[in-house]
Amino acid sequence: MRAHKIPAALLLLLFAIDSLHANRRKQKEKIIQTTTNICDISDRDSKVHCYCENSPEINEAIKTECWVFNGGIDKTDPLWPSFTSQTNIETLAFNVRADGGLSFVPTKVLRYLRKLKHFSIKYSSILKIESNTFVNLTSIQEMTLTKNQIVVLSKNAFYNLPNLTILTLDENRLKKIETDTFYELPALQKLFLTSNNISVIEDGAFRHLVNLLELELDRNNISELKKECFDGLANLRRLDLRRNKIAVLNSFTFTELWNLQELSLDYNEIYILAQRTFDGLSQLKKLSISHNKLITLTDGLFEGVRGLSALDLRHNKLKRFTMENLRPIYDNLKMQKSYIFLEGNEFDCDCHLAWMHKLRHEAKSIKVRTSLENFICKFNSDPVLSSHLTYYERMSTSNNLEEMEKIRNDLDAPDELSDDAEDNYLDEPKKIKADNERTLLQIPVELLPCPAEVKSVTDRTYTYPSQNEAKDYRNLIQSSSTLCFDRNHLVFVLLLYLLVT
Repeated sequence: MRAHKIPAALLLLLFAIDSLHANRRKQKEKIIQTTTNICDISDRDSKVHCYCENSPEINEAIKTECWVFNGGIDKTDPLWPSFTSQTNIETLAFNVRADGGLSFVPTKVLRYLRKLKHFSIKYSSILKIESNTFVNLTSIQEMTLTKNQIVVLSKNAFYNLPNLTILTLDENRLKKIETDTFYELPALQKLFLTSNNISVIEDGAFRHLVNLLELELDRNNISELKKECFDGLANLRRLDLRRNKIAVLNSFTFTELWNLQELSLDYNEIYILAQRTFDGLSQLKKLSISHNKLITLTDGLFEGVRGLSALDLRHNKLKRFTMENLRPIYDNLKMQKSYIFLEGNEFDCDCHLAWMHKLRHEAKSIKVRTSLENFICKFNSDPVLSSHLTYYERMSTSNNLEEMEKIRNDLDAPDELSDDAEDNYLDEPKKIKADNERTLLQIPVELLPCPAEVKSVTDRTYTYPSQNEAKDYRNLIQSSSTLCFDRNHLVFVLLLYLLVT
């Protein structure tokens, strides 16, 4: 038989592959001879110890966590070049075990790791991020610099990181966000600055973050906001400003945030909202302003946020919340995934709250129904009438327990607008009512007083009823699943009320 000849081209290819493997072996041997494998540090006196997942072999580690201790490490330590032993690392974390253990960003290491995607430093004593510290790290997708002592972010500190999508700077000591700190970050979607000392945001500080979706500035010292603070954030969807020191919000403060869907302003010191504060937020669905100092709301406040379906105004000092306040968003609150929380204010039980009866009847959301069913207000009326209302409440509560339980079971569905705080709301302990407090929905609409000195065109719908109006109200109440009142009791109370007045 004639032997088959191997083509010359194939022989050349096999030779080239063999040579390539030989060169790699020589290179790996050279690395082993000249550097320490960062994943296999045997020296107990080393100031850094790293733990590598996947494999500790040369250039095999993918995820590495390094601990810095033994008095700290400086920029010239011979350990840093040892990271050339693991150039394929994709996730690298530095955790500092002692004060002063790491006072700088080890930028040399970052230059060695061309495949690095996730980088973090925690518990360091870094005070300042210099300009161009991270420049041209094209592979990094997520960076976390939390629980350090960073006071200053220089201009262009995060320059040209084309694939960075998440940047976390929580729990530092930042005082100011300067213009052009965040530059050439076209992929950044989430920026977290929670728990710093930020009091100043320069105009246009975020103007280059055109694709940012989430911005967290909660737990800082921000007292003033101007619309220029948010220049460039046309695609932002969620803004968290909880636990700051904001007292006044002027018109058009958020007008640059055209696509914002969620705004959190809880636990500030807000006592004034200009009529057009929220103008421009046409996509806003969720607004939370609980635990502030609001006394009143202008009638047109929600005209610019007609898509709003989730509103939290708990624990302010509001004395009135009328149908005119609610009108631009009333229909949204009837949807199954909506909510409105008004507890913890200073409302009187009067005609301005009569809309709650109607909304409770029309709402599909268990959160809306539960909130309205538990709503308590101050009822300052004739003692005889109050005693009859107390009896009425007992009758209503007894008759509606099974009804309310059925509603809860029927409407207990996942809610895309909910979070832990809102879900916990349903489980909050019921407030013990004072002598002058009543559950609003247990007071017939006809018996809600309407102070003459504050009547408006809208209010006149809810003034004391004529006989025909009383009949209409009675029909409304009987059709409501909440107010299953006995007809004879209703007529008796109405007659009593008409006699008293």
